Amino acid sequence: MIEQEDGLTDRYSSGVLSHDIPTELTRLQLLEEHLDPVTLGVLGARAEDLPDSARCLELGAGAGSVARWLSGRFPAGTVTAVDIDVRYLDPSWAPNLVVQEGDLRLLDFPTGSFDLIHARALLMHLPEREEIVKRLASWLAPGGWLVLEDIAHFPKATSPNPAWRKAMTAVVDLLSSQGEDTEWARRRQPAILADAGLADLGLALEVFTVGDGGVAERFWRVFLNQLRPALVDRDLITDGELDAALALFDDPRFVDAAEAIVSAWGRQPTP
Repeated sequence: MIEQEDGLTDRYSSGVLSHDIPTELTRLQLLEEHLDPVTLGVLGARAEDLPDSARCLELGAGAGSVARWLSGRFPAGTVTAVDIDVRYLDPSWAPNLVVQEGDLRLLDFPTGSFDLIHARALLMHLPEREEIVKRLASWLAPGGWLVLEDIAHFPKATSPNPAWRKAMTAVVDLLSSQGEDTEWARRRQPAILADAGLADLGLALEVFTVGDGGVAERFWRVFLNQLRPALVDRDLITDGELDAALALFDDPRFVDAAEAIVSAWGRQPTP
């Protein structure tokens, strides 16, 4: 079943993360491949004391790997997968999966609707994140978990590789110009969950590297080229400078930090 929310507005539908870009599905699938081991470990630990009938909400579902996992983990429950553009999501993947197209800034559910809510690489894109987290917490049933994960880029000036430093500075400047905040997760998690009234707080960070031929490097090869037109058009970097950064991946002397995933969780107190 696919449900669509009226009044959908999407400030990113024609941006650098648009599903209309030919490489966007590949980018999302590579993102899943290198983030899922962390995410599923965090969600698996939170799921241990939830019943098989748990009601789950997956926000910013992307290409759907986490929604599929939740559907299998809670076979007697329901999984509502929400994204601003649902073309990569298929409700036929599982009988307990509902796909809903919607803008999180407009979305609303009754109090206590879910036992587990998860959002990954989503709130960094939304300047309204402080108010949104309070709403997400209100959608939790007593004892339910809210798990937030976002990307944190390392301080650009700390890279020992000038070409990589230049490229990462350009990426962060481009994303920041669109209202994104690549530092909020490290700055506000898990405090933002405490401010929303949640308890049993937890935090985990996982660092990813490039130059080792791994999946994070494959992600960045695709992502940097996807961003290339916007980066160059805005004079944030030249084609030559971007080519120099990408060439580092083929240099056996190169290895560097790319980003971290910051995972934080909190629980709705029981009466």
